[in-house]
Amino acid sequence: MAHPRRFLSWFTSLLVLLSMSFPVWADQGKDLFDKQCAGCHTIGGGDTGGPDLKGVISKRSHEWLESVIIEPNKLTANKDPIQLELVKKYGYEMPNLGIGHEDALKIIAYISAADGAGAAGAAPPTGEQLATAVTPELIAQGKALFTGGTRLAKGGAPCLSCHPFTYPGIWGGNLSIADLSKSYQKMGDTGMRGALKSLKFPTMKKIYADRPLTDDEIVALMALFKDSAVQKAGGASLSLPLAGGGLFVVLLLGLFLYKRRIG
Repeated sequence: MAHPRRFLSWFTSLLVLLSMSFPVWADQGKDLFDKQCAGCHTIGGGDTGGPDLKGVISKRSHEWLESVIIEPNKLTANKDPIQLELVKKYGYEMPNLGIGHEDALKIIAYISAADGAGAAGAAPPTGEQLATAVTPELIAQGKALFTGGTRLAKGGAPCLSCHPFTYPGIWGGNLSIADLSKSYQKMGDTGMRGALKSLKFPTMKKIYADRPLTDDEIVALMALFKDSAVQKAGGASLSLPLAGGGLFVVLLLGLFLYKRRIG
């Protein structure tokens, strides 16, 4: 009888220790979540670049949550049905961020605590924050940054070097299969802004590790992506006035030179 009692005492002590460490892990998990996850996920703020995580603790097993945080690529390789459904819905696999087991547990603890507390502070941004300004000037800046006509402030590679992009005057690279005009349509303002802010995808993570985009660069690129989405939807591009104005100037110059030649 002594052995079961010792086991019960040990198990009770373990539960007490875990219950005492949970708030600490949740606090540490918040920092990890903000750094690694918030670019694509909210807790109660709706889907963005990835699914809203409100209620995920009750929907998914603890083992599955650990797997998707630590090695999402393995879930895909093993044809996990939940993972395959998410990849199909969002158009890409969640990147492997190199998160270890203990940090994964801290993130899960934070999600659980935030969800249980109504995700205080995790509400979606206001409409003003969500809205992407689109002006001809910003579109031109975004196009120059995308193509490399204007160097990124911190020396990162221009988007054109890897990504295809459907937009007049831009053809894009082929290292990545992710057409950013389609990515914006799938992810929306919040998701795309979060992706540009975090740059967590495997190849991008290496290239931009110490060369993040500035806020102004993100604003300009977002304007370009949004204008591309407007064109795909059959709307009028705000970049056309600039293009039309440039063509008009060229025609006037040509006419002036022609008159001088025959005068």
